[in-house]
Amino acid sequence: MSLKSFVLPRPQLGDKMYKFTLTKQVEECLVVSIIGPPDNPEYWSATLLTKNGVEFVGSDREYRGRHDWVPITWMFDEERKVWVAPLDDGASKDADKIDWNVPAPKAGEKYMSWRARVFREIPALKKDAQATEILSDVWKSKSSDSVEAAEA
Repeated sequence: MSLKSFVLPRPQLGDKMYKFTLTKQVEECLVVSIIGPPDNPEYWSATLLTKNGVEFVGSDREYRGRHDWVPITWMFDEERKVWVAPLDDGASKDADKIDWNVPAPKAGEKYMSWRARVFREIPALKKDAQATEILSDVWKSKSSDSVEAAEA
């Protein structure tokens, strides 16, 4: 999947955002208010309604940390330690065209524990309508790889 850096786009009312908490949980929120001229998408601030109250985001800061609010489609890159967003280069936004970079199952790992680990590492994948098929394909390719290795 093509990715771009951490420039936070102006959200729309009702958009969902999320972040990782200090206890490694995923917390979601809803954009309930936006302040700023609609004709200038570079300068804005938004009010978020969270489980624990109200928080604010704006165009005046960079969103680099794992504990910053970001759009629900963004993923955290563990190697670079930064949020990344899918590029909108005119391509279709169909879920089957997105490469989620799902981690391979570890040796001896059961399907359900691997699935839970994938959803912890890539929480946006839960929202994908094709998540079950994506996980199934990765699991099946792992199974066929281990059969080929056993035959060799």
